[in-house]
Amino acid sequence: MKYLLFIAVFVFGMSSCEKYQECTIPIVGVYETHIVGVSGPFNLVISLENDDNIQIDAPWLEDIWMVVDADTDGCIDPNDGESDILHIDIPTQDFEGGREIYGRGFYSDYSLQIDYTIVDGNDKYHYKMVGSKK
Repeated sequence: MKYLLFIAVFVFGMSSCEKYQECTIPIVGVYETHIVGVSGPFNLVISLENDDNIQIDAPWLEDIWMVVDADTDGCIDPNDGESDILHIDIPTQDFEGGREIYGRGFYSDYSLQIDYTIVDGNDKYHYKMVGSKK
């Protein structure tokens, strides 16, 4: 009986260890994107890293492409028929040339907006990226 209980607990534990949160999967994809007032269009790529963490590959500053780590909060349920919002948080991280980048945004109905800031010494540059899923 103890052996059977051990196997049941082990199987349950293995099945509940998912690498990704299912409700964040809809954000994954390629987006036709513009930086408001600066440039576009270009392809932005979002992939899942683990759990509810994503990676965003884009030209954040002129032609400087970089993969930025971000966290998502919220849940998209494609079966409920309602408009859901997935919040995006880009924590402060190192950017090329001794700069830093951070920002916030959202994803809803195959569209996203990311408001981000690049810090270069004492100067801060604010940008807004808007895109639609291809």
